[in-house]
Amino acid sequence: MSNSWFLARRLLLWRQERRRLNRSAVISVVGVAVGSAVLVLSLSILNGFEAEVLENLQRFEHQAVLLPRSSRADVEAAAATLAAAGISTRPYAERKLVVQSEEDYRLVTARIVPDLAAQQAVFSDALLQQMPYPPLRHGVMIGSLLADRLGLLPGDEVRLISPLDISLADPRPPQLMATVQAVYEFGILDFDEAYLFTDFRAAERLVPRLAAYSGLSLERIRNNGAGLPNGPALSLPNGLLEEKEWILRTWETDHVDLLTAMKMEKLGSTVVLFLIILVASFNATSTMVMSVMEKYREIGILRSMGATRRFIKTLFLRQSLLIGLVGVSVGAGLGIAVSLGQTAYQFIPGPEGLYAEGGLPMDLHWLDVLVVMVGALAMSLGAAWYPARYASSIAPGEAVNYEK
Repeated sequence: MSNSWFLARRLLLWRQERRRLNRSAVISVVGVAVGSAVLVLSLSILNGFEAEVLENLQRFEHQAVLLPRSSRADVEAAAATLAAAGISTRPYAERKLVVQSEEDYRLVTARIVPDLAAQQAVFSDALLQQMPYPPLRHGVMIGSLLADRLGLLPGDEVRLISPLDISLADPRPPQLMATVQAVYEFGILDFDEAYLFTDFRAAERLVPRLAAYSGLSLERIRNNGAGLPNGPALSLPNGLLEEKEWILRTWETDHVDLLTAMKMEKLGSTVVLFLIILVASFNATSTMVMSVMEKYREIGILRSMGATRRFIKTLFLRQSLLIGLVGVSVGAGLGIAVSLGQTAYQFIPGPEGLYAEGGLPMDLHWLDVLVVMVGALAMSLGAAWYPARYASSIAPGEAVNYEK
């Protein structure tokens, strides 16, 4: 029994009558290795893409926003209450505006921030162009697609129009001339085309009541004490604010469809790519059946010498396990090496202009590697079930007298 691994290796890899390597076994090993490597690399690329998207979402969006449900909610009083509980906030406001240049105009969502220069510093990695000095007029920051549509560069003048604030006394919508201070590019969703950033000073000049806070952006969220727990299940701290007067919204809840789609894409890719290993396992099954037929007499001799059915079945299961172990070790090792090398040296270029670092992003998760290895080994063992059962059912007398 102690020689079962040796026998399994000899029966699998060598054709005794020709003294040469069993090519079918080698092809099975290569198939498992290729499938494992492709699966590890694909999951690393999907993880890298997801990490890039989440990083950009968190930079562009507010971590959490507190919005009033009714006019009775006092934004400034809520800010004071949250500050006393150790939760930092800053004013938050959004408004639909029309941006007009000499070439065209677009309806955009204006995000009004306390300090445009501070917001520009937050977007520093995503900025394509910016003015080297502060503008004389009120400044705005726009996305690259919006700049292309309107033919704008930093330093150009634009007209901001608020079409929702037409009054009976003056049918003309409020307007304000502003200067493009910077152009950013995130490359996801409609961030580069549908949004514009300006400060409360400019908003107050455009429409005085536009500078009123729409809500509060929560800058720091704590998990202990009276702080707000982070995540999709974010809720108001008990006793601080009236829940019926406030809505708490996070960047995760705002983009739940995108986050779900990325998870489903990763799951679907994993299932599809596991089919490569499954095909290699079918090849291993045929290899094992051929091995049983070629070693028919040898199996009978082992049975005649006292080997039990269980020993014969274990022998062929270990053959399949050898195919899986060698294939998974080589494939997963190759995938890990390429993923870690790409993370360190960025030798595989990514799509031009899509990623800030230029190289294809990869993020290796060791849990993914473990899932790939366990799944591949399980498929390899499953592929040996029929050949092992067939080999263990061979009668000693019939096998010894078998003529090939």
